Amino acid sequence: MSIKAFYIFLPAVLLFAVFLHFGYPVRPEGDQLYHFAHAEIYRENGIFNSAFPWLPHSAIGKYDADIWYGFHLLLIPFTWFSDPIFGIRLAGVFITSLLLIIFYFSLVRLGAEKKYIWPFLFLLSGFFTLFHMTTARPHALSLAFDVLALSFAITGNVWGVFAASFAVAFFHLSLFWSTLLILGVWAAVKLFKEKSFGWRVILFSLGGLILGWLARPNPLGAAKLAYVQIVELMLVKNRGIPLNFGLELYPLGWQALYLFLPFTLLWLLAIYIFFKQPQKSLILWSSFSLSAIFFLMTVFVAQRSFVFWTAFGVIFISASWRIALARERKAAILAGAAVLALFMAGQSLYQNDRFLKTADWSPERFRGAGEWLKNNSRAGDIVFNASWDYFPELFFWNRKNYYVGGMDPIFQYAYDPKLYWEAYYLETGKTAEWTCPATSCDSKTIEDTYAVLKNNFKARYVVLSKSETPAFYNYLAASKNYSLKNEDKSSAVFELR
Repeated sequence: MSIKAFYIFLPAVLLFAVFLHFGYPVRPEGDQLYHFAHAEIYRENGIFNSAFPWLPHSAIGKYDADIWYGFHLLLIPFTWFSDPIFGIRLAGVFITSLLLIIFYFSLVRLGAEKKYIWPFLFLLSGFFTLFHMTTARPHALSLAFDVLALSFAITGNVWGVFAASFAVAFFHLSLFWSTLLILGVWAAVKLFKEKSFGWRVILFSLGGLILGWLARPNPLGAAKLAYVQIVELMLVKNRGIPLNFGLELYPLGWQALYLFLPFTLLWLLAIYIFFKQPQKSLILWSSFSLSAIFFLMTVFVAQRSFVFWTAFGVIFISASWRIALARERKAAILAGAAVLALFMAGQSLYQNDRFLKTADWSPERFRGAGEWLKNNSRAGDIVFNASWDYFPELFFWNRKNYYVGGMDPIFQYAYDPKLYWEAYYLETGKTAEWTCPATSCDSKTIEDTYAVLKNNFKARYVVLSKSETPAFYNYLAASKNYSLKNEDKSSAVFELR
């Protein structure tokens, strides 16, 4: 590795990360507020206390465990600032920089040419990649360590595989499967090419994953939460149960591939070069296979797989680059690739700029509601947040109260399907005066909303976004069973009488 090249690469990374996180409004991703607030809890209560009473009607509250434990510990230093929004921005700079640096070192291990280009090319492979990989969430680091694990596997460093696998499970337990899939594909390719399976790498990876799982308070509870988020979620999706998932859990579909058109063309060009090459290395076969698998997962399973597709796609493109340099028509190939890459990067930055400057979201949209509750409610009062994705923002501003749902609908559904459906109809605006505890409602199953909130959820307050749940707001405002306690342009707080 060229030390001089790294000394140029490092300040470029830091400047780019600062530009992304301080040059724009905070990215409209509520989960990062939850992660930051959970880190504050560890700072205040100690790192060995994983109890989570803030979601009493969720599997998260039931099992009192943390599947993102290592990530929350990593965020603790950023909670020391008096301005938490500044802390989130600074944490974003750190995470984005670490992602790019780990990607760089992985490419160094793989012997890539122009290794300082590819980390940026990955981040700028599309607006969705740029957005999702630059929020203060654990996904960026778990992906980075997956890439690092592959680089260690290919170069035969089993202890490196162990360490990278540990990091994946420690930071983001629910993504342990990605490490096993990636190294499993590598092992299958190795068996195909070299007639050797690579058992030591797989065993060391398993050891790292197990240790990363165990290195937290209540690992058994964390395993149960991971089971809910992986297995139960898959079963629910396969049964067609219409949970109110985020869009990233739905397939992208062929019709939406235009969102990744420049990257897709680069990837297809690399595939063309790959199949024209008579001798294909282990890194070529592995990165091609992984990028193809994650491409299919993006299209047919869950669009959140696109970051894996683009990450391993960039590694595949970087490996194909060396082949292209040796081809007779290399000038035309490289010129075409360079034009596509520049267009892709420019498009990603433009779309990022346009989206962040026009997004109708602020980390402070529930600040008024949260602070009113903190100042006027009793500790432990349950708040019915009218949508599960309001939880991170409310939790960020007010941890005095408990909430009905948050982080992912599957956690609420796994705890009690009946309670989930009672909340579902209200948060989706399908009903207001009544709700029901089943997938479909009829005259025999409908229940009065006030009775459900008071008796089933034990709620004392309701918090909602006026623009997102207008029917529910109108019902609460018109009913004598509720009293409007706080209202601003974004949110409203009602108390049950």
